[in-house]
Amino acid sequence: MVELGKNKPLFGINRWKKNPLRFVPVDDESFTLCVDKKRLLYKGRRRSHRFTILNDGAFEYDCILLKEPESNVITLRMEGAELYDFFRQPDFVPDDFLKGSYAVYKKETLIGEGTGKLCHIHRPLIIDSRGRKVWGELAVIGNVLNITIPEWWLASAKYPVTVDPTIGTITVGKQTKGPDPNNSGYDRPWLDSEYTLNKFLVPENGESGICRAYVYTYYDDVSGGIKPLLYSNRNNNTPFQRMSKNEKIIDVTVWPQQGYYEGWRNNTFELNKNMTAGSYVWFGLFDGWFTTKYDYGGECYKTWFDEDDEDFDDYPPSIINIKSWDTFCNIKWSIYFTYTAITSQNYVRTLTQGINLTDTRTLKAEYNRNLSQTTQVMIHEI
Repeated sequence: MVELGKNKPLFGINRWKKNPLRFVPVDDESFTLCVDKKRLLYKGRRRSHRFTILNDGAFEYDCILLKEPESNVITLRMEGAELYDFFRQPDFVPDDFLKGSYAVYKKETLIGEGTGKLCHIHRPLIIDSRGRKVWGELAVIGNVLNITIPEWWLASAKYPVTVDPTIGTITVGKQTKGPDPNNSGYDRPWLDSEYTLNKFLVPENGESGICRAYVYTYYDDVSGGIKPLLYSNRNNNTPFQRMSKNEKIIDVTVWPQQGYYEGWRNNTFELNKNMTAGSYVWFGLFDGWFTTKYDYGGECYKTWFDEDDEDFDDYPPSIINIKSWDTFCNIKWSIYFTYTAITSQNYVRTLTQGINLTDTRTLKAEYNRNLSQTTQVMIHEI
């Protein structure tokens, strides 16, 4: 859900009914609200703010500079920022739209809160009235988001100037290409007879039983199936003892001609011991040839299985002994799993890294018009 202020040009994203993240432009002038089919425009004297709902689970916030600004930095105050991690995406990624962008994840995902990824703040494109374009730069400092316009470009700009970062609300990882920490010759992180694990916090006690693993598949050059894995955490924050058993193969084939499309796939595994609230676990997957979408951020372990190790009595191993060739990196895969929490009632607890929401949303505003959209927008008296 995207929340827009009725009297002030602010916007918020609220995926879990509480703990929204709100972006508030730092302005001291009054505005006039104008509404059309898919936009809300807050018209000011020196600058205006425009919100546009897109069709792909995203929206654009445009700051329109009507006159030369006092500073080349546009500042947005973020209310609720202390509840989220802002993972800056590296400059080496090939997509200019994603360089220096931010993947926003909730610091602690609670029961019913889905994936844990709130949104993705893309790199802003800045355009003047002559059509001249330049990329702006994003920086998160505490509870403030700064958008910096190059001074050399702004010096010769013709007004109005539009600054338009896109906020993507789809929660699958945005990255598809980048260096593989184990295989320098690949153009994206692969599992090449390898396994990979992400670190998660356990918020509710989990009992031994059936779990369901999910993984996002999108690339057509992959093998047919992957195996989910779960390990406990050593005191030095490395994966340790295997906690999963009877892992079922997840079919990740992408072949549209045969009806296998990009999307989420799942299958089950079992816990061989209870999980304790407040502890950490490492969840991931093993495969001979597979890749999935991801963000940079979080903690990731990636390596090959060593079947010759005398401690490996089964496959996957019951205990992971860290080797010199093992890799620790900051890849956050589009994977997650669910398990049954031990409470007085029956709940399903979700540990997630990325998922696309499939429920229907409706665009709502107080001007007697309803439009079917991917994102729900509500106007609030603020």
